[in-house]
Amino acid sequence: MNVADFGDRYRERIWETHIAEDFERDVLAGLSAVQKTIPSKYLYDALGSALFEAIVLLPEYDLPRRESALLERYAPHIIDRSTRRLRLLELGSGSSQKTRTLIEAAIERYGSVEYTAVDISLDAVRNAAVQLLDRYPEVTVRALVGDYFQVLGEVAPQPATLALFLGSNLGNYPGERGVAFLRAVRGALAPSDMLLLGVDLRKDRALMERAYNDDIGVTAAFSKNVLARINRDLGAEIDIGNFKHSSVFDERTGSVESYLIAACVASYSLGRGRGTVSFAAGERIHIESSHKFTHNELRVLADECGFVERGFFTDEDAAFALVLLERGEEAAKISGL
Repeated sequence: MNVADFGDRYRERIWETHIAEDFERDVLAGLSAVQKTIPSKYLYDALGSALFEAIVLLPEYDLPRRESALLERYAPHIIDRSTRRLRLLELGSGSSQKTRTLIEAAIERYGSVEYTAVDISLDAVRNAAVQLLDRYPEVTVRALVGDYFQVLGEVAPQPATLALFLGSNLGNYPGERGVAFLRAVRGALAPSDMLLLGVDLRKDRALMERAYNDDIGVTAAFSKNVLARINRDLGAEIDIGNFKHSSVFDERTGSVESYLIAACVASYSLGRGRGTVSFAAGERIHIESSHKFTHNELRVLADECGFVERGFFTDEDAAFALVLLERGEEAAKISGL
């Protein structure tokens, strides 16, 4: 079965992407910087995505289970905030597994729902769409495939939209990047539309670090796969065994910062006449920031980006939260949007 079997219930639009060119440019620039870095989005090739699916099942990484429990508990309340049939607009839809709770609540409340999936991976969107369309006859799916900012810049606002950015993915957009992202989301929403965020909250340091340093090394394999990708895609010759994974909470940034650390001095070819990259012993490649929010931080961020908080739902440990925001006109005027 494929998406073509569902006729008008499935539509897609694909934005032109230059993944290979962007990957080469960003890797070469990042590895030549004083603080070496590889953008976190490149962790998610086919193998990286499969490894991440394994990470979410680990006992140390409890974010998905906390989020799913909150969605089960509060989905009807969140869906009831709309007064008519909803469009669910999910950013970073992936497998769309956790979204089913909201889809089912919307079907129960309104009889049908339009689900718009935004993702960089066409295969992921199509695979998820087949499962949703087969399981829920009341659902229509629209797939928008491309970079978030590409898509959001061209998506026409549609009243009665609930946008979704779950999985603590906002934490990967620290500082001004987070502001730019939420403002782009706001631009794709009509007045009084809603945005639901799933965010990891600030808590005990040991608990935060444990989630990114599992005992059996799945997260380490996930991190090191980006080096394997550089070797595969660019023809580089990096010795992956020379690097170890480390994630530490930085009080200054409020984020768990993940690195690949060189064990010893080394120099590696970047392939195809691109030169070499050299490492000192203990030198780090920054690969990901996972920001952990406080409630006050989220309020300030929402206000700066033209949103008004309409709901803050957390678990008993105050470890994870669903934050329901409304596009607010007055907030937009204050922030100059």
